[in-house]
Amino acid sequence: MKSIICISAIALLTSCAHPKDTDRLSVGRGEITIAIDESFEPIAEAQMAAYNAHYPDAKFHPIYVPEQKAVNYMLSDSADLIMISRELTLEEQQYYVQREREYHPARMALDAVALITNKESSLTSIDIAEIEAILKGKKSDIKLIFDNSSSSNLNLMLSKFDIKEINKANIFATNGTLEVFEQVEKNKNAIGLIGLNWISDEDDKGSMKLKDQIKVLGITSPNSSEPIFPTVSTIKDQEYPFVKIIYLHTTQNGWGVAMGFVRFACTQIGQLVVEKMGLQPYYLIPKNYQLTSGKPFTVVE
Repeated sequence: MKSIICISAIALLTSCAHPKDTDRLSVGRGEITIAIDESFEPIAEAQMAAYNAHYPDAKFHPIYVPEQKAVNYMLSDSADLIMISRELTLEEQQYYVQREREYHPARMALDAVALITNKESSLTSIDIAEIEAILKGKKSDIKLIFDNSSSSNLNLMLSKFDIKEINKANIFATNGTLEVFEQVEKNKNAIGLIGLNWISDEDDKGSMKLKDQIKVLGITSPNSSEPIFPTVSTIKDQEYPFVKIIYLHTTQNGWGVAMGFVRFACTQIGQLVVEKMGLQPYYLIPKNYQLTSGKPFTVVE
């Protein structure tokens, strides 16, 4: 999808700002609050740093929270911009309808849910059917550790397997991704589920230090002869089963820092940031690259 499509789409994003305020907006100057799903913290920090390199007078106040809480921040006018892994529901879109605005989400990148385990674990891969069975309540020595009880990682897994309620016997939630790493290091039977962007930037010492602490598991299935690991190529080619889109939603009306950030992240420089982070830029993939519930991405030409 070409960058110009992103520009035209985000121009229609809505805002609760008073019309008289829009004349004073500037993409290069101002302060905004961004509510970000915690699993996207590294890519969010990288994009904000890149934006500030071009616009040093723009100030960001990031809030890292579970996905649904990020949405609630926006709907309660407590955040100018949110970064989550999904489009808004029809009910949530009423926020825009009530303000007589059209709803057009902006897509920034493709991330993935990576499964990690203790370096001393005998596991090198796990079958996708086994993951589904554990989520549905199968007794197992394996414990699945999520970064939060309402994070995008958990939401993706529930959607993937069409699970409405989970059996909590083998499912645990922590208070963030760093705690997932801690739990995995302590427990050889634990499998942590994290955003790939936490360990994908090969030029970042912090990212590589975290990656060195754990083992990334491959995913097997009847459709694969070998385990599939989360990489740029397996995400782009729809081979890895747990891929998620990074969406940006803003309430800003007019070209202020929030709208400027969305444009920046979805066009050339921002997409290069995504690529540098070891993720798949959204606007370098086909237009109709879609994620359907319970199924991998599909391309419709």
